[in-house]
Amino acid sequence: MRHQKALNIKTLLETSDLAQVMRKGLALNELNQQLQTRFPKQFKGLFRVANFTQDKLIIETANATIRQALLFQQAELLALIQEMQPEISKLNIKVSPHLFSL
Repeated sequence: MRHQKALNIKTLLETSDLAQVMRKGLALNELNQQLQTRFPKQFKGLFRVANFTQDKLIIETANATIRQALLFQQAELLALIQEMQPEISKLNIKVSPHLFSL
């Protein structure tokens, strides 16, 4: 420990795994807020952005009825998403019953 080079704590925190997780969480939250305002009003508050990969966006909803309604409009919703995130080419909608139970 005595012979190790001193590290800049700011650099260490910015490049850590925790910092990457925090940045992705903030990006998910921001995208969720944007989609809540851009998706049709009947879906507002009934879904959330769960994750995204290079080309896929994963959306969670509390029940199968909302999922089915989102699937019926999947092409239009994907076009809205691509206006903000052009790299997204797939939409995956999952049911998560515990989503709004808190």
